[in-house]
Amino acid sequence: MATGKEKVLTVFDFDRTIIDCNSDDWVATLCPGGEPPKEIWDKYRQGFFMEAAEDLLQHLHDNGVSSQDILDVMTQAPYTDGMKDVLKFVGKNCDVFDCIIMSGTNELFLEAALKADGVDREVVGRTYTNYGHIDDKGRMHVKSYHNRPCSCSVDICKGTLLPEYIKEKAQKGVEYTKVVYVGDGRNDFCPCKGLGCSDVVMPRKGYKLIEMIEQLTPENKLDAKVIPWEQGSEVLAVLESSL
Repeated sequence: MATGKEKVLTVFDFDRTIIDCNSDDWVATLCPGGEPPKEIWDKYRQGFFMEAAEDLLQHLHDNGVSSQDILDVMTQAPYTDGMKDVLKFVGKNCDVFDCIIMSGTNELFLEAALKADGVDREVVGRTYTNYGHIDDKGRMHVKSYHNRPCSCSVDICKGTLLPEYIKEKAQKGVEYTKVVYVGDGRNDFCPCKGLGCSDVVMPRKGYKLIEMIEQLTPENKLDAKVIPWEQGSEVLAVLESSL
């Protein structure tokens, strides 16, 4: 068990990890006909995620969908099976665990989903995600957390932010003996490359992160232990073993 200022850091992606959907897809169901124009999704598939999301929000606004409508639909986003139990466990054992969320969604979507399901926000020590605001005309906007040239995402590079957070906490006297990283997507690969042999990477089965890990050669494999997961109970079991 971690004692004193030695702790375990749990890091969670949000879309298709904490919630069992992609938040942009979920909000897009508010479009006329249940989906946005093809050009918006084309831009999304080309990697211009925040530009596509901004276009989606403009399209919704132009079709009479209010920002409150968008926030309301995010409150209905389904949690991944067992993930609420994982977050509750982390919260009950805050003397052992710290918790952060790193996500390519935006702060408005993320906060709406967390608050709706009664997740104790004190559980999450820090949230790294893209920015969002509602203007004086009631129109929702999003923009990138930063703009960095990285293969994972130009909107938010988790591989840059995770070591910065760990360094910041070390300066405050907190040493992480283990990092448990739980995610699913391409932009989760970047931070996982920087983890060490005492850490654990948990890629969700059937998604891009585990595919990328499985394609690594023995010479380039991750230093961290890899434990795939499908449901929150598997994540919980790994965290329980850290007590």
